[in-house]
Amino acid sequence: MKRIYYICNLQAGKAELSNYLGNILNIMTKAGYEVTVRPTQAVQDATSATVKAVNSGLYHYIFCSGGDGTLHEVLTGMLEAEQTIPVGYIPCGSMNDFAKSMTIPKDMAKACSAVLDGIPRKIDIGTVNDRGFSYVAAFGAFTDVTYETKQSVKNILGPVAYMMNAVTKISNIRAYPMRITCDGEVIEDEFIFGMITNSASVGGMLDISDFCFDDGNFEVTLIKKQESLAELHRTVSFLRDIKEISNEENIYCLRASDITIELLEKTDVPWTIDGEYLPNTSKFHIVNHKQAVSFLVPRTCPACYFQN
Repeated sequence: MKRIYYICNLQAGKAELSNYLGNILNIMTKAGYEVTVRPTQAVQDATSATVKAVNSGLYHYIFCSGGDGTLHEVLTGMLEAEQTIPVGYIPCGSMNDFAKSMTIPKDMAKACSAVLDGIPRKIDIGTVNDRGFSYVAAFGAFTDVTYETKQSVKNILGPVAYMMNAVTKISNIRAYPMRITCDGEVIEDEFIFGMITNSASVGGMLDISDFCFDDGNFEVTLIKKQESLAELHRTVSFLRDIKEISNEENIYCLRASDITIELLEKTDVPWTIDGEYLPNTSKFHIVNHKQAVSFLVPRTCPACYFQN
């Protein structure tokens, strides 16, 4: 009998997992798995639990339930572990960009069945100064919205909650002088926003259709200083529907596997990775670890999202 180590965040989203946990465990058991359940106890608990479970050699799969933050911790643990086993994700948070990209159903029972029937695929995982992330690292304008928006508001409004909170930040947008090196190409300018992604959706709003989970590259989007609100509006409109990776006026769009971002003046720049706060520093080194983690991907996930 194959064994699943199931890490779950009972507080994610509307704390709805508690109502579905019995059904999920029943689905796993009927499918022929022996399940060990680990409710998370604190921040970073999912990371340490993942490392211990994987290194024990007792389990065939690591499953997790929660929001993007829970998944972020589990994948960080997979990078830290001495070996790797496939990961299954049953989302229950308020946004779940990664799950959306992989076409994992929102209904948790359906998600469990789809993932159990999924295909193991090796996907890229990123690190920022050696801290792991699954789908996005971002800086500048609006990046503090994800961790400043109250959980109760996220639960009720979903993506609209982020937009409402973002609107209050427009008057405070500032540009940061930076030197950004992408696979040896140096870009020096003033930027109000930047993101390094490996996902079709970011913040429940952005649509990046031209990407692969396993190609060893991130999609890098950098927004230069905007001269007016009208210019900013045009930029945001472009970002909401990125069909191809190409540069536009005031925007750099490119691919890279190794990115270094250096601040050219001493200042605090807001950063987030997978929707979680990242402490500020003067230099950020971001690396794509190609096909570092095996993931159980639903059969409905578009084949074009994978090279292999």
